[in-house]
Amino acid sequence: MKNVALIEVVYLDGTVSVVSNDVLDVLIATGRIKQFKRADGWVDVTSEATRLRDYQQKPGYVGPERRAPWPKKKNNKTG
Repeated sequence: MKNVALIEVVYLDGTVSVVSNDVLDVLIATGRIKQFKRADGWVDVTSEATRLRDYQQKPGYVGPERRAPWPKKKNNKTG
């Protein structure tokens, strides 16, 4: 069985949980969490979202993009 690192997250309603890295990516992209915990402390997704999502702009990697595109946010507005 493969060991999967779990990451602590805080959802918008304040609920705390642990998720895998793949799930964390989706939660950040869809705006469903407030914070997640790194080894050096908590990251506030609401203030760091641009930097977290801008991975393609980071210099250093010149290979092909292998990540799936970020999911689109659902528009909860009706009417």
